Amino acid sequence: MNNDLVREMGYIALATRLKRISDKMTHSTRLMYRNLNIDIEPNWYLVLIIVQQNPNISVMEIAESLGFTHQSVITMTNKMIKKEYLQASKDEKDKRKTVFNLNQKAIEILPKIEQIWGYGKEVIYELLNEDISIIEHLEVLESNLEKASFGERILEKNN
Repeated sequence: MNNDLVREMGYIALATRLKRISDKMTHSTRLMYRNLNIDIEPNWYLVLIIVQQNPNISVMEIAESLGFTHQSVITMTNKMIKKEYLQASKDEKDKRKTVFNLNQKAIEILPKIEQIWGYGKEVIYELLNEDISIIEHLEVLESNLEKASFGERILEKNN
């Protein structure tokens, strides 16, 4: 059976299609890191960049910057601490707040990872046939979803 229901459904299956693409890219990136003997998860690079650029950054600041939930950032940073890429400490001004910095392991591996990210940028550009207009469409989609969620919009039409 060669039918691809998700493709056949067209734009109505957009979320599924984006998830499928994300899963493929994440899986292949995980394998690529494994082949290079780099012990990180594909989604950690964003946190590494943020912490590198903003030492002593909090969970909430990371979550806001990435548009991720507080809980997903806690889960991710806990794994990164366990693998010794991040160190956590209490904020000097507000002891209730945990802040993050790069560990030596992250500092040492960052040049290699940055090189890989550069190649990744080239590959994405190639995969998009050098047409990055999809980014503009994603900006519109995200902006509209911030105004009212997909579910809210459907409920509005249903009333």
